[in-house]
Amino acid sequence: MRTVQSAPASPVLRPFVRAFAQRTLTGTFDPQPMPAFLETVIHFDFGDPLRVQLQDGSCESTRPMSLVGPHTHSVTSLRFEGTIDSFAIFLAPMALWTLFRVPSRLVAERHFDSRDVLGRPLEELWNVLAESTSFLERIELAEAFLYRQLCLDRGAPTATSAAVSLLARCDGRIAITDLAWQMNLCVRELERAFIRELGVTPKRFARVARFQSALDAKVRCPEKSWLDISVGAGYHDQMHLIHEFETFCGLSPTVAMGRLGDSRPVALASWQA
Repeated sequence: MRTVQSAPASPVLRPFVRAFAQRTLTGTFDPQPMPAFLETVIHFDFGDPLRVQLQDGSCESTRPMSLVGPHTHSVTSLRFEGTIDSFAIFLAPMALWTLFRVPSRLVAERHFDSRDVLGRPLEELWNVLAESTSFLERIELAEAFLYRQLCLDRGAPTATSAAVSLLARCDGRIAITDLAWQMNLCVRELERAFIRELGVTPKRFARVARFQSALDAKVRCPEKSWLDISVGAGYHDQMHLIHEFETFCGLSPTVAMGRLGDSRPVALASWQA
């Protein structure tokens, strides 16, 4: 048995939360690849832990409360065994700073116990989420928590926030020189800002954003051909798309979609900037 539910955030939180998702399953399932992604994921486990298989073949068990930073390389896959009951919050790239004043660069390419990064409030949220098995109720509880964070005085957005928003709106399809010009920065200043706040260069961020747009387009419309997907994402040709899938997923597009499972829930794949 396997059930996956996903939903978008309410309008006020949508700039900061790309989706909520809940996974319930019983049994043993084939490993599921985790392609590169730009979101920061707050993940809650209420049943048996997931097994994270690293590139070197070793495995680690997830914690009851995990914070998974954005990954610009595909280095892991997930293994499901036993009874799984999990709930996830997918934060937009700069939302960790906006909501919690934690720079994304501190968690990029890594995963942590959420309490070590975000403190005791996450443990309190886990407790109230664990008392419910209703997906909609869990969303309400999570949104109430996130809204309280949003209401705290967080100061003015940075130039990097504006640049990230623009890259998200155009799915990474903008020249970095043009992006820097629109932010009133030189390219080197923009690169330093991205590395300082996100831990990744704007060029790498844009490549992952475009890759995600292609992957999500296929999730939303599986009947579309890969040629149409590559054209829609702005790739030079289908071989360019294949190369990017091998870079950011470690698999060809067709094999990746066959093994993707619920790595990109429908609500997440349907998110619009």
